[in-house]
Amino acid sequence: MSCPAFDDSRIKNNPDKRLLEYVTRYFKSFIDGDFAGMKALQTADFKITDIPLTIVKVNRDTWFDINKNFKSITTDTKVIAISLYGSSEPGHFSIMENLITFKLLADPPPQSATSLPPGAKAGDTVGMIMLSCLWWDEEGRVTRDLEYGRLTWENLDVKAWE
Repeated sequence: MSCPAFDDSRIKNNPDKRLLEYVTRYFKSFIDGDFAGMKALQTADFKITDIPLTIVKVNRDTWFDINKNFKSITTDTKVIAISLYGSSEPGHFSIMENLITFKLLADPPPQSATSLPPGAKAGDTVGMIMLSCLWWDEEGRVTRDLEYGRLTWENLDVKAWE
């Protein structure tokens, strides 16, 4: 399941191959803008808290709408997986450090100002360092998602994590 926009080179040797499959499938659906596919990878009682977006325990329908709106003003989304820990076992969770970047297609709406660099506008590339915590069920679907992160800074070098 190769996806050039999802760089898994730092995590590909994780011994839990099922976890690698789950994480890759989930993030690939996000990168590709396949939010119906992403929703299918979530349980009916799925909840997400995304600290950078200031949302707490929203359901998968709300998350679907948020992602659709995100995709409508962005392009060239990429994710670099930095590290992956945890388990794919039902009821367990995984933690993945990652760097996400995307290019703004349009000026962001005013309500997005707190989640983006000051003055971000159409054509800018935005980056965030993230910590994604995902809980899994017996079918490899996400039951809970916690996203913690911050905007990247000038001269950030992802190689510093190696």
